[in-house]
Amino acid sequence: MSDTNYKVQLEQTLDQISAARAVWEEGTLKSSNDELYAILERCFEIYKQMKEDTAKRRSLNSLLTDRNMKPRTSTSLGIKVIRYVFGKEGNREQAFARVLTIAYDLKPVEQSLASYIEQCGGVEEVRRTSKVKDGKTMTADDYKQIAVMGLNMARIPVATFNLPEFIQPNSEYDEDYVVGLIRCNPDGTGDLLFGNNDAKVIDTVLVASGKYLDQKAQDDQKGLQVADVAKRRTEDVRSFAPKLFASMSPKLHINGLAVPAE
Repeated sequence: MSDTNYKVQLEQTLDQISAARAVWEEGTLKSSNDELYAILERCFEIYKQMKEDTAKRRSLNSLLTDRNMKPRTSTSLGIKVIRYVFGKEGNREQAFARVLTIAYDLKPVEQSLASYIEQCGGVEEVRRTSKVKDGKTMTADDYKQIAVMGLNMARIPVATFNLPEFIQPNSEYDEDYVVGLIRCNPDGTGDLLFGNNDAKVIDTVLVASGKYLDQKAQDDQKGLQVADVAKRRTEDVRSFAPKLFASMSPKLHINGLAVPAE
């Protein structure tokens, strides 16, 4: 077979394969993706409910434990939700969990998760998205500094009391902090039972505090952005509505001139 004949045959074969691919993308694949996105959308709703509710998260932990999928303390909320629904925790499930966390931080409130995933180019593209838009990855030290600066601004503490002798700050640590172990009582009160001033323990708590404060600040900013959009749209409608109704109102013709009816 000559090179020319082979090229013609190859073109025909590849065109046939490409046509089959197009049918698959518009049929089986699209249908499969639509169903997957619908499932992830429902997972996302559960994820949002649990994000700010400790009791609901504990209910999920209990359900996972009942099904012999007891989560580790370091297991993310996204993984917990996805693991329950999909029954395992592989690379695919890790990607799905990543989609939930990214969407929670970056997806516009009014946009559906399915639309957001499609806009980004699919699950894999969402998974690759950096939550930090300026490209700088937040380190543990970054979060620690956020906590130190943020907590220093807290002028109204939850409670103030004299420290017992066995709960004192570490003189070799840069900050005057000590980690306390508090027992939570059924009546809503708490008992401070123990304190730890080890630098690593304090660092761990400060990093966790910094992440929490950062997330709350980002959520608050997201809310402001949403409010700004709503305000702008309201102003747009207020300026547009009179023009619209003026154009719709019946007109009288007086001496050949159209004037609005009274």
